[in-house]
Amino acid sequence: MTKLFVTIACALAALTPAYGRDSNSDIVYGADAPTYTLARTALDARSVPFANHSANAPFGSYLQQTLDFAPFKKLFDQVNATEKTLKSRGEAHITVVTPPEFDQVLKPAGITIQEIEAIAKARRIQSARLRPVCLGRFKASLPTPASDADKGQFTLYSLVVADVHGDLLAIRQDIYKLFRKRGGEGALFQPEAFWPHVTMGFDRRDLFITDGVYKGSNYCYAPIRLSKN
Repeated sequence: MTKLFVTIACALAALTPAYGRDSNSDIVYGADAPTYTLARTALDARSVPFANHSANAPFGSYLQQTLDFAPFKKLFDQVNATEKTLKSRGEAHITVVTPPEFDQVLKPAGITIQEIEAIAKARRIQSARLRPVCLGRFKASLPTPASDADKGQFTLYSLVVADVHGDLLAIRQDIYKLFRKRGGEGALFQPEAFWPHVTMGFDRRDLFITDGVYKGSNYCYAPIRLSKN
């Protein structure tokens, strides 16, 4: 019986999102992966202004922690020196509430993006304490292409991040509490279904859970070494 409990615990640990993880012992890197460098202060967003995203259009409203793009541009250049075909968004952020979560779940429950932003600001979203985990890579075909346009190989790189103190998770948990107070169906919003990352670059488009792509430690391809700048 004890062995069974240990086996179940290990299986659950493997599925745990990146927040709160402070060990790289379970990471499997690519056999050919180089080590990339990132400025030690890249994830310190305390001096970066909060960015509002509340467009009155489908998928136009979401919540993010905004980051300084400069250190991530250097990381992008390292990656693209090999890939050469990647596109960058020209900015860096960590999505905390996705556009589909807002449009399809939170907004129908009567929650506004302004209320979500008020929670984030009260929790000091720009001061969230984060740690880089690895450089994630997806370089393959999608398991279930939604259309002919999604057939063929995709290439995507992201910095996988650990929310080691649960600062961003706490924001999602507060939003969940408001969601339930408004009568929202609990099964539709899971605060812990959250894999923080910074999208670095892609060749065709970004990929998401709806594509079958998860961006936790399972996504790791290469180690990250922190540098002074």
